[in-house]
Amino acid sequence: MTGDAIMNVKKLRKQMLDGNVETLLLAVLESGPSYGYAIVKELNEQAQGILDLGEGTIYPVLHRLEAKKLIGSKWTLADNGRQRKYYRLNPKGRRALSDSTDQWAMLAAVMQKVLGPKAKTGRIPLAKGALI
Repeated sequence: MTGDAIMNVKKLRKQMLDGNVETLLLAVLESGPSYGYAIVKELNEQAQGILDLGEGTIYPVLHRLEAKKLIGSKWTLADNGRQRKYYRLNPKGRRALSDSTDQWAMLAAVMQKVLGPKAKTGRIPLAKGALI
C-alpha cells in the first residue's frame, strides 16, 4: 500500500455494522455448515479488509441465531481429535436471510436516492478496521 493509500484508509464505524452481523453470518452459512474460526475467516476474506471481526464477536451472535432457531449446530470430532461445533443454516434462517437481504436492498436504495452523487456508489473505500 502506498503512502497516499495509507492516508486515505477509512474505517467502518461499529454503529454502521450493528444489526447487520446476523445477516452477514447467515449469508456465510448459506454456502454450507461451518465452525466459528472458519466463519470468521470467510467473512473477513469476503469483506476484503473492510471488516476485522474476531471469534469473540461472532460467537454471541451465533448463539443468538441458535436461540432464535435460525441456525442449528452439531459437535463433530475434527481431524486433530478436538471437538468442533459446526453451525448450519435451517429453513427459518434462509427465510430470515432473504428478508434481511430485501431490507438491506431497500435501505441501500433509499440511501442512494437521498445522498445522490455523494453516495459514490460502486466504489469501496480502502478500509481496515471495524473491530467489534
